[in-house]
Amino acid sequence: MSVDEYLKKTDDELYALLGASLLGDTLGAAPTDPDRPRRYGREWFNGQLGALRNRICGHERLRGVAGTSTSDRVIDAFALCEILGDFGGNPARTALVAVLVARIGVGSLCSGHRLSP
Repeated sequence: MSVDEYLKKTDDELYALLGASLLGDTLGAAPTDPDRPRRYGREWFNGQLGALRNRICGHERLRGVAGTSTSDRVIDAFALCEILGDFGGNPARTALVAVLVARIGVGSLCSGHRLSP
């Protein structure tokens, strides 16, 4: 999927997709808890916030686009996808993470984080 496709999904759908990509194939076994991928995806994402801040906050490319409007969030998602590169291990996961960060907002994510000069 692309950033455009992920932007159409709810946060819960994104967390479920993220969790499923991280957990991998269950080798045909039915999951005992169908909500596990969503919870796992959310926990993993929250555990990555420090690394995301370090990689994103202060990056010269985002200083002018850290807005709060919907159009700025879309710009943020595409810019973040490029900045994150291979964050998460594969391009689809990087796009997912970029959209989730854009929904939080770069300004919110980086609030209180010391920006580089």
